Amino acid sequence: FPSHDNEGYQKGKCFYCFAPVSIVDNSNNLADVDHFFPRSLNDYIEGIDGVWNLVLSCHKCNRGENGKFDRLPNLKYLERLQVRNEFLIDSHHPLRETLITQTGTNKMGRQRFLQNNYNEVQRLLGVGTGKGWKPSIEYPIAF
Repeated sequence: FPSHDNEGYQKGKCFYCFAPVSIVDNSNNLADVDHFFPRSLNDYIEGIDGVWNLVLSCHKCNRGENGKFDRLPNLKYLERLQVRNEFLIDSHHPLRETLITQTGTNKMGRQRFLQNNYNEVQRLLGVGTGKGWKPSIEYPIAF
């Protein structure tokens, strides 16, 4: 992820719970890079390692006792992923062109891309509508 400036990517907050995270190596709250759609579904989701599917996460959310691991996040986080990606595209962030190439040339196409992947992962994992992983605690919205 570009720069050591947390403001440039998720404002230095965990994607899921908004706890502070850092991208500086010697930090005690070093961020994990999490696959929103589980990496274990690589054979089913094209480009699963793409930046469109990668989020910064705190240790507790990514791998803690009640962490996400290979689970599908609740649907509300899909909208957050869409908003995050659109923010990076609209702000002409260095990842802009990569996100457009990976997810689509217009906002509606990108929304459809994410929703279609979400629907497929729900089907593959047997996750019912309105279900999905959520963190045990969520701090006030940061982005």
